[in-house]
Amino acid sequence: MNIPQIGLIIKKLRIELHMTQQELIEKAYLTRSQIYYIETCKKIPRKPTLDNICLALGISYCELINYQYSFDSSTPSISSMEAPGATIG
Repeated sequence: MNIPQIGLIIKKLRIELHMTQQELIEKAYLTRSQIYYIETCKKIPRKPTLDNICLALGISYCELINYQYSFDSSTPSISSMEAPGATIG
């Protein structure tokens, strides 16, 4: 898991939910500078801040971490293994 990239995941989830930064700021009790630093991966949020963000996004902390793991995963997909010339093992 690449913790510094958690900001990119938060931004991606926020956009998928059609939520503006301002809406996330209000729902998660953040400041504009906090969300800027988090979403640009300049700062790693502390657990209480992540809890507030998760609550605002309607997900659990575990879901955020699992989402991040799948986002960061370098495991090849089945479709890429079926590509001509692909080797397995």
